[in-house]
Amino acid sequence: MNSINEQLYEYLIDNSRNITERWFAEKDNFTGAFYSNNSNPQIDDILLEQHALTIKTVASAFIEDKGSFEEQQVLWAETVAKSKIENNTPIHEVIEDLNKTRETIWGYVGLFTKEHDELVTKTNIIKWSVIFNTAYDQLVYLFSERYYELSNNRMTAQQFLINELSTPVIPILESVGVLPIVGDIDTNRAQSLLQEVPQKCSVLGIEQLFIDISAVSIMDTMVANEMFQLIEILNLLGIKTYMSGIRPEIAQTSIQLGLDFSSISTFSSLKQALFMTGVYKNI
Repeated sequence: MNSINEQLYEYLIDNSRNITERWFAEKDNFTGAFYSNNSNPQIDDILLEQHALTIKTVASAFIEDKGSFEEQQVLWAETVAKSKIENNTPIHEVIEDLNKTRETIWGYVGLFTKEHDELVTKTNIIKWSVIFNTAYDQLVYLFSERYYELSNNRMTAQQFLINELSTPVIPILESVGVLPIVGDIDTNRAQSLLQEVPQKCSVLGIEQLFIDISAVSIMDTMVANEMFQLIEILNLLGIKTYMSGIRPEIAQTSIQLGLDFSSISTFSSLKQALFMTGVYKNI
């Protein structure tokens, strides 16, 4: 005959659907929109699958095979964390879901106790409480850890993409490129320009680079200094640089700030720069 712990495990697995249905009946009351207001039937399918996995994982903590539980919890944490990241589910909504799931599963442990009151002792209940809550806390910890790792990886990838888009060296002819700079330049972006642009120019074989700042809204001393440093670095690499698109208000501000562009070849527009340097006729 199976031990009382194994019977509890089988009871939870056998009632997995009932546990899930009870949880689903409550999810419309959740504060998170992902659970309560989501009308996408595919989301419900995902939730059903994940909830069944949660029950199986928690139930496995009651059997003697510790390796089974450890293997299940790693699989669970990876599966759920990936899904929540892919669906942009806020972590506080997931925690609310997990807390409700904890309550629902433990409710069925209570039902098992009532149905087997001749076999279940107070000692069993105390041990189950410790096992259950310890296992669930481990699950929440593993999930939070994996969720953070995946979120961080996504943010790193997004930042890389942002850096790529914010420093777009565009080849227009052999050895000739254009760097259009759009928007404000903060410290991070300025550092990105200094690091990325020379490297991209070297890889692309750029010998002439036209830097267009017509879409830069503000030109202050920090931005100007970064531009000067960038041009100096490019000159050291043998890359001739030109700057275009300095708007009247930026020119006035530059004079007031004492910024000196006399050492840089400047043009009113990218078209003028390409024409005056002889590049335009080759395009």
